[in-house]
Amino acid sequence: MMRIWDPHFHIWDASPNSQSGHDGSQVAEVDGDPLYDLRRYESDLQVEGFEFTGGAFLEAASVCFVEEDGAEYRRACLKEAEWVAEQQSTSSLDYVIAGTAPLEDPDVSELLKKLSECRGFKGIRQILNFEPSWPRNAQRGDLLDRPEWREGFARLEEHGLSFDLQLNPHQLLKAVRIAEAHPNVPIILNHLGSPTAGDLQNGGAVYWEGLEALADLDQAFLKISMLSYIDKDWNSGMPIISETVHRALELFGSDRCMFASNFPVEKIEGWSADRLYSEFRRLADHLDLSTQQLLFADNARRAYRAAGLGDG
Repeated sequence: MMRIWDPHFHIWDASPNSQSGHDGSQVAEVDGDPLYDLRRYESDLQVEGFEFTGGAFLEAASVCFVEEDGAEYRRACLKEAEWVAEQQSTSSLDYVIAGTAPLEDPDVSELLKKLSECRGFKGIRQILNFEPSWPRNAQRGDLLDRPEWREGFARLEEHGLSFDLQLNPHQLLKAVRIAEAHPNVPIILNHLGSPTAGDLQNGGAVYWEGLEALADLDQAFLKISMLSYIDKDWNSGMPIISETVHRALELFGSDRCMFASNFPVEKIEGWSADRLYSEFRRLADHLDLSTQQLLFADNARRAYRAAGLGDG
């Protein structure tokens, strides 16, 4: 049976008195319930024909508290990681955490130290999408251009942390230049690099130039996920999406790519896990079963330095 180790999922408490440190104005209720906890996620990821074995929690705090900076925001980042670690401690499955920190903050080193002490903490994601901008970035600009952010990024190696890179295609080349200077920081590109349909049309020159440059870095991995961002019904609507996935697989190689659920966001978009993983399997059906297993679990475990690599 094919194993799933899911390298991109979220859990949160979107209630007014959130226990998870999240901002209910930015993270959504799921099926009318503000609490999407690990128990609900594990139930959702029971997919026929697959064995679910765990995964990597990805932060959601870097879209939260749009007006906050400084100590209050740092406390929210830590609260998220501590709540997730407590949730994961109740499960027998294999999980890690990629939390967040404002790398541009002059006091980020102390936060990185505290985050690294959380059970299973492996990396940082700070959403960087600028123009079009995700919630916090419209007023903070392109963080890749800020010297203080680059100084914060350099501190990741001191703590043995990876970086989940989420940005727009036009930002890729700037990110590559920064990553090149820090070859010991694993880079895990989220959501194929967040292309829109427009980014892929007419040859997609900006997108492919950036993606090819990132693929040239030995430390870089690629998540195939959030395809609904390109087209909500991507499995039937746009052949360019499957063409993009196959070309990206060739660029990075089958040993540096991974399928990821992006739950519960994809669930909110109408994608059950059964539907999602059957389409992922269709995208990989030209590959042998051992290579498919790399894409569904083993590459992600390696990228996040998870326990149990090669189990089963």
